Amino acid sequence: MSFVRKMLPGLAMMIFSFITTINAQGRPTIAVLSLEAKNVSKETAEAVADILSTELFNSQRFTVIERQAITRILEEQKLQMTGVTDMSTAVEIGKLLNVQKIMIGSVSRLGESYIVNTRLVDVKTGVLELAQNAKSDRGEEGLTSAISELVSHISEKVTVEGSIIRINPDLVLIDLGGKHGLFESQELMVVRVGDVITDLGGSIIGRSEDVIGSIKITSVKPEYAEAVVHQSTTPFRIGDKVRMSSEPIRFKQGDAKKPAKKTGTSEKTIQAPPAF
Repeated sequence: MSFVRKMLPGLAMMIFSFITTINAQGRPTIAVLSLEAKNVSKETAEAVADILSTELFNSQRFTVIERQAITRILEEQKLQMTGVTDMSTAVEIGKLLNVQKIMIGSVSRLGESYIVNTRLVDVKTGVLELAQNAKSDRGEEGLTSAISELVSHISEKVTVEGSIIRINPDLVLIDLGGKHGLFESQELMVVRVGDVITDLGGSIIGRSEDVIGSIKITSVKPEYAEAVVHQSTTPFRIGDKVRMSSEPIRFKQGDAKKPAKKTGTSEKTIQAPPAF
């Protein structure tokens, strides 16, 4: 039985469970376009794209647009997404789909080896954020595990962002938790978003941002986490952004301050917020 015939029934059930319009807090929206088929059938390339979508969804790092919805929208606009490899075309499709990231790429076969090449493009800037590939030396049978590993590498490199939702004198509550990949003792940077930035025509092209400190996670729940202030240049506010950082958080010398230790106070726990 071929790889495509074995995978498509299960994929149909997984695709049915996808969310299409809800932008989960902290997760960038992404659409996976059909992959270019190189020495493989179109059906195999489509099956690989479906597996990519499934693995991205299961990573809990992205809000994934259902591929059937992508096809429907593009058909309404009389466009096709078959084997899109041009970044500028991908960006235009991404804008049409109202997503932040778009994934394009190819599936190729060399002998018994299958190679999946992917490129992740930021729709707003048109910049190639990363390129990642996966190889299966076990033919079609090894494609699923190879793609799972590929998505794992992609997820590690994508910034996850949340917000401070509650503050008391001892603890900070954020709307990221275990399902977003947080763990105890992890350090997150705190960013304050400022004024809008406009181009000469008055169109908004971004907002100013300042790293104002960091927090250290002390307790992790599935949907949220508690943290203590680790460093700060100014008092934190509800609504300040928190981001996972793969590199050490650095401040200008003398800018960041450690919070003063309090004496005679007992540790407090923030009451869990209502279910989201």
